[in-house]
Amino acid sequence: AGAGRATSENSYMEFEAKSARDGAWYDVGTFLSHRYLDKGDPEVLVRFSGFGPDEDEWLDVRRQVRQRSLPCEASECVAVLPGDLTLCFQEGKDQALYFDAHVLDAQRRRHDVRGCRCRFLVRYDHDQSEEIVPLRKICRRPETDYRLLQLHAANDSTATDQKETGVDPSTANAETVDASASETTPRQQHNSDVAMVAQASHANVSQPVKTM
Repeated sequence: AGAGRATSENSYMEFEAKSARDGAWYDVGTFLSHRYLDKGDPEVLVRFSGFGPDEDEWLDVRRQVRQRSLPCEASECVAVLPGDLTLCFQEGKDQALYFDAHVLDAQRRRHDVRGCRCRFLVRYDHDQSEEIVPLRKICRRPETDYRLLQLHAANDSTATDQKETGVDPSTANAETVDASASETTPRQQHNSDVAMVAQASHANVSQPVKTM
């Protein structure tokens, strides 16, 4: 596996599964069969993408199969926040595999012609090791899609209001971010996430973004 999943060649894959052999996550090529254990737990026979029949595994549906993690485009770094569960590419001496990892901190940097230059401190769940990684090694979970959708909607609304009122966009954006950051009233997690995403987005718009 290479660092960063290719969105084009793997776009047809919808699920990933955690191998019992090494604890890493792989794209599911095919579900071959299913069965129920005595306890009633469902299992599926999985063939991993790019592997042959010798590597097929029976896996617990609830614990070892899930919707596929998503490679991050350069502009999507704003949706990766501290506390998030991600799928992260860990390179070792003997192997380089995708493992679950939680984001501990995000260092926001200005984007340039190379794309996203932000760095993320992650802790891998399987061995508790920590590492600072670039965005290209991170795949975000589909549950974070709402952050991007709400951010895009907020940006579209702001742009429309500024066009109608003739307000300076840079000044208006700064005021919006400051207002979001200063709120102290408890709100739902979604709203808190959107405020953090807005701050991260504001930090990254200083220079043009080019997706590599």
